[in-house]
Amino acid sequence: MKLNILIAAVCLVLAGCDFFFTDDGNQAEQRYNARIAWDSGLYSNSFRSHTVHDGYVFFYELPPGEEYVNIYTLTKLNAQTGEFIWRSPITFQWIVRTQPVIIGNHVYVFLLPDVILGFDRETGEHTATVRLDIDGRNWEMNMNVVGHGEHLYMGLFIVRARNHKFARLDVNLINHGGDPEELQTIKPEILWEPETRNPVTAMPVLYDGVVFTSTFTVLGQEPVEIAGFCVNTGGKVFHITFAGPDEDYDDNIRWPRESGAGMRGNPILIHDGILYFLSTSISAWNISTGERLYRHVFTNDMPNNEVFSGNGSVQAIFYRGRIFYTAGASHNPPNTFHNIFSIDAATGKPVWSTIARNSETLGTNPIIANGRLYVPQHFGLYVYDAMTGRLIGVDRSFGGEGTVGRNILYGDLMITLRQGRISSRLVAVNVGR
Repeated sequence: MKLNILIAAVCLVLAGCDFFFTDDGNQAEQRYNARIAWDSGLYSNSFRSHTVHDGYVFFYELPPGEEYVNIYTLTKLNAQTGEFIWRSPITFQWIVRTQPVIIGNHVYVFLLPDVILGFDRETGEHTATVRLDIDGRNWEMNMNVVGHGEHLYMGLFIVRARNHKFARLDVNLINHGGDPEELQTIKPEILWEPETRNPVTAMPVLYDGVVFTSTFTVLGQEPVEIAGFCVNTGGKVFHITFAGPDEDYDDNIRWPRESGAGMRGNPILIHDGILYFLSTSISAWNISTGERLYRHVFTNDMPNNEVFSGNGSVQAIFYRGRIFYTAGASHNPPNTFHNIFSIDAATGKPVWSTIARNSETLGTNPIIANGRLYVPQHFGLYVYDAMTGRLIGVDRSFGGEGTVGRNILYGDLMITLRQGRISSRLVAVNVGR
């Protein structure tokens, strides 16, 4: 099947869709009053550091009274009340831009270039210091380290060398009973070296006993690889390549060509056996067969090719047959890219998209609760009707961390960052009925 025919068909279908809605930040703004459930009063680094586990928030906290220093503690709060539980007795710096990971009785913190700190989950005591070692070479951890089962999964790279790997570390190899300051050197298990030798940067996603990740290619010069690995054996059980010169260049796809995960991207969403890849283009595959169900390229086969940009998507949501996500674009009228999207999951067709007036580049994920889509941004908390894209209201008193923040839905609470004078405080907004 020729891609040109597919593009033409998609354009005709989309052009005739009465439901498609697009907005360039011109919707009338109504006042919205965010209900603050708790305000910790504690400042966090903005690199998406907070995570929730078993009813508690773990995050990297700036020292009390400080708003902008490269020094942090690991801090634990009650997720429902915001009550302070403990703060780690040691400080650290040069963190990898990822969340702490909780496995068993320990919390793991990741420091540049290759150090992992262990802490007791109940007391906050420092229990271990680990350095990754692969044949004595200077490997570094990429962003987006995650934990699944008893393993830490991560992308690795060597600075100024085109050498990239995907690896995992069995946390049972870490000794938590000795001197926590004594450096333990552990070699991770190498699962994959991409054929393209490109960085493995996507947030790993676990689905049905398989961990999936993908590569990043600068300016779309080479194909993107997506791979999946069995959590029991570590063996590769899924692998596809797409885009790149053979597919994109021959069909004269205009920039931006598909680059993949980006350095902070979370482009992979999996639901009911379908893997969705949300980046410069939108694609979907049947995991069991490897069949690609569709691919839509923003600059070629969307109805308004001046207003779409999928680069840098962060933690998409599957909700009522739709995919919702944010992307890296800022408000720059009159022909502005959009950064908030609703996509029909079955077809990949856009349902609605928008960008808030004066919006900066978004690097924070949306939250949906009770039919409402919440997107904290620098200029306020924006609330939309999830199914129609109608702007319900804006709380401009609530300056969010929109560039590199993180939002977590916990019951009726959205745990998020609220801008302070320089850095951002960890707060919870009530998003219940």
